[in-house]
Amino acid sequence: MLPRAARLPSLTGLRWFAALAVFACHLFQQGIFADQKLGAELAKFTPLGSIAVSFFFVLSGFVLTWSVRREDSAPVFWRRRFAKIYPLHLVTLCIAGAVILGLSEPVLPGGSVWDGLVPDLLLLQSWLPEPSVISGFNTPSWSLSCELAFYASFPLWFRLFRRMPGKRLWWWAGGLAAAVVCVPFAAALLPESAEVAPGMPLNELWFVYWFPPVRALEFVLGVVMALILGKGLWRGPGVGLSALLLAGGFALTQAVPAMFTLNAATVIPATLLITAAADADVRGLPTWGLRSAALVRLGEWSFAFYLIHFIVIRYGHRLLGGDLGYAKQWDTPGAIGVALLGVAVATCAAALLHTFVEKPAMRLLGGRRRPVARQDGTSPAPAAPATVPDAAPDPARA
Repeated sequence: MLPRAARLPSLTGLRWFAALAVFACHLFQQGIFADQKLGAELAKFTPLGSIAVSFFFVLSGFVLTWSVRREDSAPVFWRRRFAKIYPLHLVTLCIAGAVILGLSEPVLPGGSVWDGLVPDLLLLQSWLPEPSVISGFNTPSWSLSCELAFYASFPLWFRLFRRMPGKRLWWWAGGLAAAVVCVPFAAALLPESAEVAPGMPLNELWFVYWFPPVRALEFVLGVVMALILGKGLWRGPGVGLSALLLAGGFALTQAVPAMFTLNAATVIPATLLITAAADADVRGLPTWGLRSAALVRLGEWSFAFYLIHFIVIRYGHRLLGGDLGYAKQWDTPGAIGVALLGVAVATCAAALLHTFVEKPAMRLLGGRRRPVARQDGTSPAPAAPATVPDAAPDPARA
């Protein structure tokens, strides 16, 4: 068994890039570039959002398994996870509601934005195959609905896999990855439904992308890979090669049917990158700057960034002359400036939310872990705070 690293800063740094990928996806969907040809080219990058969400789901299972203490009870674990995600979710939900009320335009194509209020409040929106519910309020929070289901089942998965021999773990990892790749084939057997995006019928999209039990395949894959690494069985590619493979997976999204772009084309290289980065942290290998102080700090803000960025994108352009649902268009320099402004505003808001909501909530509601007693009956000295990336999608936890 490998010694557990107190810090996995490279994974924290990777979280920031995943959060930026979600931001880019949602920004390109707004069509803010007056140059239609350029806008069409940028639209090809929208799969970055779904790739990032898949990355976050695998990361969630990985870091929870890596950082778990076996003496923790299930209720303690669940309280800690609730403290991590729900207070920040509730605050950003209230911000979205206040903005919508201020705009006095709560109706969107396909239904009212208020349709999703109660399911969003209860984090049940992803269980309902209704886009106006899933996306109506603060759209990225749908992934927290999946995360809540993951957290509920995590003690079961951990007990199931933790004592499993390494060879069987590898078989499970391969089977789970293959299952994710095959999910679009299963979804094609569902009853026909109207398309909500080119090549994406509603029933299939909900099953492949939003339905928590299906997305749990990626979460459990992360659990298994963390155990493989912890048992010293990792023999995969390094960080650089894994990143290249993930880039190749993104290139594949430009050629495969639409339903396969959501996670099937990239789940394997994303999983390899997460495991390779964690392995590099354990062994002290280089990770291409992912451990830099700036990236780690941004990664710590990434969950808040994930939850606030869509409010900035969706409604911020109103301050610049756009209409609800129809972004104003700018020439290329102007659109780039708007994009950078959006990143800056969302990042500053994330820093404030992390400092004044996320961290205090964890202190007040999460409780403290008791130190593990040594065999001689004494307790170890308090450890330095660990920088292990918390598993909230930052999308996901788009």
